Amino acid sequence: MEKLLLTRKEAADVLNISVDTLDELRDAKKIRCVRIGVRVYYSPDELRAFITKEGYVC
Repeated sequence: MEKLLLTRKEAADVLNISVDTLDELRDAKKIRCVRIGVRVYYSPDELRAFITKEGYVC
């Protein structure tokens, strides 16, 4: 079963980027997050949407 939410580290690993880069994308409003208290999480569906929108074929 797929996790509903991923931590910052897990999301960065999925995208093959650093946590700092993920934070920059979030701050630039390029990827949406879910905040629960002070913690930040990412939806796998949001990561897929980001890849589809921002990615390109090399």
